[in-house]
Amino acid sequence: MAKEIFSTQALIPIQEIRRGVVVLKDGSVRSILEVSAINLSLKSSEEQELILQGWRQLLNDLDFSFQVVTHSYRVDINPYLLFLQDRIGQEQNELLKTQGEDYYNFLNALVKENSIMKKNFYVVIPYNPVVISKKTLWINLQMAIKKLINLNRGSFSSVITLPPEKFEQYYQQLMIRQATIISSLTRLGLEARPLETKELIALFYNLYNPRSTHSRNLSLNNENE
Repeated sequence: MAKEIFSTQALIPIQEIRRGVVVLKDGSVRSILEVSAINLSLKSSEEQELILQGWRQLLNDLDFSFQVVTHSYRVDINPYLLFLQDRIGQEQNELLKTQGEDYYNFLNALVKENSIMKKNFYVVIPYNPVVISKKTLWINLQMAIKKLINLNRGSFSSVITLPPEKFEQYYQQLMIRQATIISSLTRLGLEARPLETKELIALFYNLYNPRSTHSRNLSLNNENE
């Protein structure tokens, strides 16, 4: 009997994205913050020590874990090069036109020899209300082993559906954690903002399709509520 072929989508742990919250297939939820960066090398030794102390204090004060993610990707600057060409062609001042052409040639040569990379920094805040007992842990371990042995669609596509009242409860708890993290990062001199539904969809699309897009902006008509 031929084995059932499962799709790669069944291996993605995301169930849905709703109200700026990522709902995973195991019933847990995640909030993702986009965070600015600090160049410590430009800070004085006293400022560096204060920042590191603040970071240690943040980690010690929290009663939950979070994840720091760095996303590096190649930036497509061809639209910018086309924009420069158009502006240079319209320029009447010969000096400015010459300077613009030099700048365009410099960028064009730079792109041919090097990849233009950009980094974004994210903090992933989880809320998983499941309390794992020894019995539950053993059951989950057995299920994981069965999934590895029986590689079929069903073993990877099991989903815990959150009813509206349960989602609202998890959402409120997640927002409390989110506010705590944002406040702590602000005290360190960092700007942090939660990604909205459309931004989350675009982010995960780019993450799961790195070759088909360098930094593709998705235009969505309706936000998933």
